[in-house]
Amino acid sequence: MSGFFDTTGRDEPTDYELLRNSVTDPEAFGQFYDRHFKMVMNFFCRRTSDPHQAADLTAETFAKALLSCHRFQDRGEGSGPKWLYGIARHELSGMYRKHRVRNSAMEKLRISAIPLDDYSLERIERLIDAHADITQLRAALNTLPRSQADAVTLRIGHDLSFKEVASRLGCSTAAARVRVSRGMSRLTEAICA
Repeated sequence: MSGFFDTTGRDEPTDYELLRNSVTDPEAFGQFYDRHFKMVMNFFCRRTSDPHQAADLTAETFAKALLSCHRFQDRGEGSGPKWLYGIARHELSGMYRKHRVRNSAMEKLRISAIPLDDYSLERIERLIDAHADITQLRAALNTLPRSQADAVTLRIGHDLSFKEVASRLGCSTAAARVRVSRGMSRLTEAICA
């Protein structure tokens, strides 16, 4: 099988080689799918917040990729993921259009749907990404000991001074600093892990 891909000494075939060979070898597309599935699924999960919808959109993206793999052009390293992201964005845009059409509230109010341009879609994606980051931060904050979570929330979330944090928590300013420092260290580990 390795001779089929012409990997010239590399352990793994490139995306271009996999897609080129996918036209006649389903296993080649399977490798491409395995390589990029998580990336595409994460893209949709972060934008839809619905795992079922994300799975459907991921499946549609790879189906479209399989149907058009013969048109893929190798533009250097990273061109496989970029190509997939283009297909994924198109699928996401199509989903948004369908949802706008089906939006019963707009029908009841007799308000016509406003088409979203690329700039508007990008702004929406950034807001969804920010929401996902906040959700991840809240989950990580819930893993902290209560004293550290409260100290971090007061210091960072409410922008209080260490003296004010200490007063609210009934501890010394030095203890408040330690709690915030330890809490921030644990948050960083939890989020970056």
